[in-house]
Amino acid sequence: MTRWVNMPNESFQALRDSVSAHRVYFEVLPDEWGGRDARLKVGFELRLWGAHASGAAAIPGCDKCRGIYADLQRIAEWILPREERPSRYEIEMFDGALYASPTLKDTDQVGLILRILHRDRGDRPVDACEERCLRDMRQKLRELSVPEGSWHATNPGGP
Repeated sequence: MTRWVNMPNESFQALRDSVSAHRVYFEVLPDEWGGRDARLKVGFELRLWGAHASGAAAIPGCDKCRGIYADLQRIAEWILPREERPSRYEIEMFDGALYASPTLKDTDQVGLILRILHRDRGDRPVDACEERCLRDMRQKLRELSVPEGSWHATNPGGP
């Protein structure tokens, strides 16, 4: 297993603690361009999700939401490739929205979208570079014990 050296061990542990505390998981969706008749896959949307405590009765955009989003942003920045590549990465701004967790009862979650696209043009089809970037990001998320698809209480290091 390749070890990524981006931050001191205590910061790595702080990220892992955030993963556990917020029950972070991720999903990958195609980023598509075009109209109804013709769609072109031009990149990927890697979505990170973090949850409030069960039954927290969170309010959209509250301080706790902002704290969860800040931790998701630290995770997103940590997984970004450090060397120059012919791809670019865009982290969307915090939208303040709450989403119902599909697997955790009475739990609201906060989302972050990280886009992986061509550096020079956004209308080119996905190529080997975007695929490699996504693969590398998935590997780094595995190092942090972030599951893909949904959170399950049986995850290592999970609550």
